[in-house]
Amino acid sequence: MYEWWGFPEVWVEVPKRWSRSRARGRAPGLEIHVLEGGRYRESPVSIAFPDWRARAIHEALNEAETTGWTHAKLAQVGRALGARDGTGPDDHYFLRSFRDEGRKEGRAQGRLEGSDESRGKLVRRMLVSRGIAVSEGFPAGVPGFAEAPEAVLVEAALACDGERDFRARIARVRTRVT
Repeated sequence: MYEWWGFPEVWVEVPKRWSRSRARGRAPGLEIHVLEGGRYRESPVSIAFPDWRARAIHEALNEAETTGWTHAKLAQVGRALGARDGTGPDDHYFLRSFRDEGRKEGRAQGRLEGSDESRGKLVRRMLVSRGIAVSEGFPAGVPGFAEAPEAVLVEAALACDGERDFRARIARVRTRVT
């Protein structure tokens, strides 16, 4: 039926976690079927997500928590799609507004890139934009905040459900590193 409708790509995902709805004998994994000449053929890569292989997509779909690797891969895929379609971050309102706000603050305050203060403002802004309330002075007093790579801070800010959860995520990363 999908061939008849002309869907350019169909995925069959079998999750790592067992469920009653999974067909017997189906091993976990992702199959990508690409339409060519009116028929599907299995492909190791997605045409919808350039340069992202089926095995890696399956791993990303089955992560308990989204990792920095997956965020980086999504950014890479986004750049490839933007290059293909002639779009970029400025074409997306949410990303553009973060960039514009950061530029304004940077000019107004002479902010140094990578400083603890600017990293704190970035994380605070991300949480507030997601509707998460933060305490006065946050992120002061978050153990490991100053040492954490910016990618880890952004990942925690995107995945957490509150300030306490953010602190716990940074603490877990700090524990793994030390």
